[in-house]
Amino acid sequence: MSVPLKAGQQLVPIAKFRPFMRGFDCEVIVLETAVPTNIRDGHTIHTFLVADRTGSIMMTIWDAEGMSIRNGDIIRIEGADAKLFRGFLQLTTTRFGKIKRVGEDTMLFKEHPNFSEMMWVTEEEARSAAAAATATATAS
Repeated sequence: MSVPLKAGQQLVPIAKFRPFMRGFDCEVIVLETAVPTNIRDGHTIHTFLVADRTGSIMMTIWDAEGMSIRNGDIIRIEGADAKLFRGFLQLTTTRFGKIKRVGEDTMLFKEHPNFSEMMWVTEEEARSAAAAATATATAS
């Protein structure tokens, strides 16, 4: 049940995701489904561990759109976002993004590296940490 790509459509692999990327397309397989979280304003957040041939990442989908996604589903996301949540990378959709089930259970994938387990820091934070480490080493 493979769904062909649109003319000129490029799928971005998980290993190429970077914080604040917007509006890209990707295709992933759902490995794990977490219990949905209800938040104050009545919305529900559905969280999944998804993967492709380059690694895995946590994906969050809001409200009804996430209710029909199951383990083993292969989904194509058009209009995806890579966002930081508490310093960790997550995959989500843009407001006008589309999620389409394109198959199930038959996709090569790698669970590791899990890009949601890596702490992302800004260049400024990295420079500050390096300067602090250098100052500590010099003081010793």
